[in-house]
Amino acid sequence: MRDTYLDSGKAVLIFLVVLGHFLERMVGWKDPIAHTLLGTIYFIHMPAFILVSGILFKDKNWLKNIFFFVSLYLPFQFLFPAFDAIWSGQFKFNWNIFERPYWILWYLQGMVLWTLLAHFLIKIKFPVIISLILALCIGLSPWNNYQYSIGRIFTFFPFFMIGVVYGKSILQKIQQFKFAAVFGGLIILGIVSYVYFSQINPFWLYGSLNYTQLKVSSWQGIGIRMGLLLTSSLGIFALFALVKLLNPRFIQLGQNTLPVYLLHGFVVILIARYWKLDFNIFIEIGICLVLSMLTCWILQQQFFDQLLRKLSLWLMKPIAWLGIK
Repeated sequence: MRDTYLDSGKAVLIFLVVLGHFLERMVGWKDPIAHTLLGTIYFIHMPAFILVSGILFKDKNWLKNIFFFVSLYLPFQFLFPAFDAIWSGQFKFNWNIFERPYWILWYLQGMVLWTLLAHFLIKIKFPVIISLILALCIGLSPWNNYQYSIGRIFTFFPFFMIGVVYGKSILQKIQQFKFAAVFGGLIILGIVSYVYFSQINPFWLYGSLNYTQLKVSSWQGIGIRMGLLLTSSLGIFALFALVKLLNPRFIQLGQNTLPVYLLHGFVVILIARYWKLDFNIFIEIGICLVLSMLTCWILQQQFFDQLLRKLSLWLMKPIAWLGIK
């Protein structure tokens, strides 16, 4: 039986992902109000989404799941640049096409590595602590953390491992906590206030650069990243505390997050290319909200989920013949 509470949380998260991308492409970070909304979303949505991915991790299917994510990553790594080139008119083949996963595809690359690492880490002591050390130390690396998404993958890795090891019990305790929604609301208010007054550099929230690239010392970088990870953890608690108040009508969206995640990028690219917003900031945010709702409603349909699963068969069928489970 599916967990409707978890599905409701996934529905909120995928909506925030889509909304964040519409806002980023069509409004940007420059306006203080947009910056505050985007910053609050980015503090929470991917850390929480990755924690949920950890909760859904099944070690017995680890190798099959890796091939599944690879089977989607490879074609989309060609499809997205090709689609972008069609509408931009700039046709130029990049021989280093796999050096930087295209935009949202870093999550698929992350799922491959997180699944692989989790398979081994759960067999030893202190897997969460090890993942946290990796998250803090990746910023010390001398190479560009944007390459191959290594910065993002390791920065957000602790949330995946927390999901694997403690995720289900955390969600259970949140549901049982009587005043969870009250504390959740206060935490969201605190995060909004912090983002508004600090106007934090978005690259800290992306997790894609090392400390040198972010122009801080090693110890400053470790301290800031630790604080950001803690803030995101509180944000995750707040989100799932408030999810308890939702009507379960959004469950279908939570059940079909993968097609929404992968396919909404095409919609955002196309609309953002041809529609430049030049209104009051609140009208622009309202437009992005409407576009996000429509995009989620359309892409949650079973047709798109089935389409992705058929696309993945090019690799899944051969590994099935090899007896990989």
